[in-house]
Amino acid sequence: MDRRTAVSRLGLLLGGTLSASTVSALLAGCTTPPAEDWSPQHFEASQVDLLRRVSDVIIPETDTPGASAAGVHRFIDTMMAEYYSPDDAHLFRSMLDAWNMQADMSSKNDEELQSVISRADRRAFNGGDAGQDEHYRLLKELILVGYYTSEVGMTQELRLKPFGPAQMDIARSEVERTWAD
Repeated sequence: MDRRTAVSRLGLLLGGTLSASTVSALLAGCTTPPAEDWSPQHFEASQVDLLRRVSDVIIPETDTPGASAAGVHRFIDTMMAEYYSPDDAHLFRSMLDAWNMQADMSSKNDEELQSVISRADRRAFNGGDAGQDEHYRLLKELILVGYYTSEVGMTQELRLKPFGPAQMDIARSEVERTWAD
């Protein structure tokens, strides 16, 4: 799959919108450094840990690896350091700091964190505070883009031909995965 196809498919996945910085990074070939060679360029260790945990709540490990296994937190750090303006990157850091202080994310277990994220989703996608919700929507965009452009996301989660050649009249139970409800 070439980059243009990947960008167009991600645009469809995200409802037809991608931020200009994200599209720019994808077209430039932004890559996530391997875990053993990586150190944060933009975020502090506590912010990276928060990104990792939030990413895993949004895209958890199931029968395929989750967001942290795909290096989504490293991808977001690279995006902020290399493709976003210093002002936007600073606002993003401020949002993480405020969220961490308000919700005390470091002490939350995964169920509590999932509840916090569900509330943020409802606010962000059902009309809410334009400033904070805009940055949450950007966070979610970066998590999805980071995951679905990673090797894990493209080879283990996405499938170019999920059902193989066309077969008529097959039972749903014979399909290896459920693709939509």
